[in-house]
Amino acid sequence: MSFFPVPDVMARDIYALDPRVFTDRGIRFILLDIDNTLAPYSENTPTPRMARWVAQLQSAGLTLYILSNNKGDRPEIFSAALGLPYRKRARKPFPRVAREVLAETGFSPRETAVVGDQIYTDTLCARLCGATAVTVEPIAFTNIWLRLRYWAELPFRLAHRAKNRRSRR
Repeated sequence: MSFFPVPDVMARDIYALDPRVFTDRGIRFILLDIDNTLAPYSENTPTPRMARWVAQLQSAGLTLYILSNNKGDRPEIFSAALGLPYRKRARKPFPRVAREVLAETGFSPRETAVVGDQIYTDTLCARLCGATAVTVEPIAFTNIWLRLRYWAELPFRLAHRAKNRRSRR
């Protein structure tokens, strides 16, 4: 467990994450964020492409679960449409709800990945749970606060890139 929120894996979007990204690391369970990770804030239903991506991961033996800070109906809507269990009001980065989900499902932190767009919520939650942190680029910047948050997260995104460059040598 670490408080240093540098992602283990970074990708431009969820579609760049094929099953091997997870299975090669021993990941069997994926906690997915919705807002700006699976879909922009303006989209209230999953797309066919998203459903195909979910099916591709599931056919590789991965179990998916929606873990969202959202308090509204989006988690339930996405969950129903994609056939995934969910928890809303997760209060990420605090790990309590994520740990509850792990206890309920029987997966260990070592075989779990948290996929999200925010360093200070999703990545930090993964770190505090002992899970693999997978960070994607935010889909859209709908307001100035999202853009400012992204700039505040930039040092951790750059630290990931620097760590990967060193490990490739």
